[in-house]
Amino acid sequence: MPVNSILTGFGSPTWNLARTACEKDDTSLIAQALSAVSSQDDLESLHRYSCRHAIDNNSANVLTYLIEHGANVQALLPMVVAGSGHTSKAILEILLANGWDINWRDASCSDPNCEPFMWHVIDDYDMVAWCLEHGASVFPKDQEPLRDDTITLSQRCCRQILERAAAKGTVATFELLRSEGAQLGWRPLHLAVENATLWPRDRGKEGADDEKQTGTESDHEKHEGTKSENARKYAERLAMIRHLIDVVGLDVNALDQPVGSRFGGRNGTPICYIAAQYGLGTNTRELTWLLLDRGADPNPGLEMAKRVEHEGFEEDVEAWKAKHRSGTQSGASSQCNVQ
Repeated sequence: MPVNSILTGFGSPTWNLARTACEKDDTSLIAQALSAVSSQDDLESLHRYSCRHAIDNNSANVLTYLIEHGANVQALLPMVVAGSGHTSKAILEILLANGWDINWRDASCSDPNCEPFMWHVIDDYDMVAWCLEHGASVFPKDQEPLRDDTITLSQRCCRQILERAAAKGTVATFELLRSEGAQLGWRPLHLAVENATLWPRDRGKEGADDEKQTGTESDHEKHEGTKSENARKYAERLAMIRHLIDVVGLDVNALDQPVGSRFGGRNGTPICYIAAQYGLGTNTRELTWLLLDRGADPNPGLEMAKRVEHEGFEEDVEAWKAKHRSGTQSGASSQCNVQ
């Protein structure tokens, strides 16, 4: 941007006018904003800024106007198109009609823009189905084939779509993508387990919900709404974990990288991803017992728990072992009723 640019500082009148135009979907205002710039650099900057806000506000008229007046949408960053997660299909259709590549990703970076658009809407089944109907591929563009003996930098930065679905999507979304030939990758079960640790139904210390409410009725309603949403996400992850083990047939003791590799952010077998989440103050006993009931070897997790001083995980394993012994001695089933 030139030193004497009228766009210097996002609080300038031209920026504000463009933002207001996008918020109101007003083409007369965006026309005024564009007419206020004279240099090509300024115009391109304003185009990028306005396209982002038009998409985020689902302003179809302004977006169309911008494109008609030179805005290039062919290689928009995936996160710009995904926006806050509410981009409409009408906006996407405008982009596709004007050269946007739904499979484009920034393969040169390691941030979320290295994953295509569909990866960013994985929690919306209808949007994923729409993407597939409109040319989205389940294979990351320009990525090397998966191998058993290595994981490339590109594959570490841009996970397989089924890994994203296991972590954030529903079973229906996972199966839809699998029916399109999507590959499992190294960590679908691991990432499903990791995300399940974020949403236990009884977050925090036991009895915390029984403490006297000091906020307003509106605050209480928001609190209850958050609890309900957390419970939904937790149940969704547990359903995914059961599906991955019981239906897809994934190995509950599978490693998350080739033997001998030491990639950051990888903890080992799926149960290690519970042991590693030691600072969240969440109760993961049900999750731990589910994996143990399915044959998970607790020892790698116990080693991890010792390293990070996750005493709660160790207690959960010992409780499972005690119940298992008790059930065996009494002739009962060795399952711990965490089905």
